[in-house]
Amino acid sequence: MTTATGRTAPGAAPGSGWDEQQPVIVLLDTSASMNRPADAPPIADLNRALARGLDSIRARERLRTRVGVCLVAFDSRVRVFDASAGAFRAPEEADGEALFSPLDELRPPALTAEGFTCLVPALRFALDLARRRYRDLAARRVPVLRPLIWLITDGAPSDASGARLDAAEVAATAEQLRQAEQAGECLLFVIGVEGADLEVLEALAPRATHLLAGLDFGRILDVVFLSSERAGHRTAEEVSAEVEDYAANTDILDGLEEEHR
Repeated sequence: MTTATGRTAPGAAPGSGWDEQQPVIVLLDTSASMNRPADAPPIADLNRALARGLDSIRARERLRTRVGVCLVAFDSRVRVFDASAGAFRAPEEADGEALFSPLDELRPPALTAEGFTCLVPALRFALDLARRRYRDLAARRVPVLRPLIWLITDGAPSDASGARLDAAEVAATAEQLRQAEQAGECLLFVIGVEGADLEVLEALAPRATHLLAGLDFGRILDVVFLSSERAGHRTAEEVSAEVEDYAANTDILDGLEEEHR
């Protein structure tokens, strides 16, 4: 089905009819720490996971038609994937109509790691984007679920000069996120890979922060999208419990796949 502008509805297969849409914003840490250690940099693992095409996820028809994904990379800058250009761009330069892609069309270029971890501006951008996406779909009378924001990071947030921020310094952003969650505007989930600052991350998402040291980015992306399939009418605590189960027992992926066949 197409929108009033003639474009195929994001996340909807042509001719399939409307289904409830689940906007998902994935914040990817691309700061310099993602290049360490040099012999096995996390950024290379992340790029492999993205390049693999998320085949196991794309094989699920309901995810292909229901989930619209926006990728945001942050280091010293915040950049958003513009599907019309096939590139990450500054938010003010991106095509606002091409920020959410169906999983079948998600083909981002390789990411590089550099700069500081300016997480707070990235979160504020994601929150504003979630609100706008929800309102836009609702205005077009598309059934829409709460946007999900997934943050994946290996470090601690810093300011524009590289100075590390503590939990108190992210408190204002954390309060904005809590208010948005209470208003039903989004849900935030945080996955910290090895080296992440748990105290600061829990200040941002006290009910939904997970440290998944040793879990590769392919599996992290699996759990992001598989949980998105089930998160629409559930609480942050319920989805977070599922993420913890997944991390504790790698066989849970088979169980999720069996349940949705």
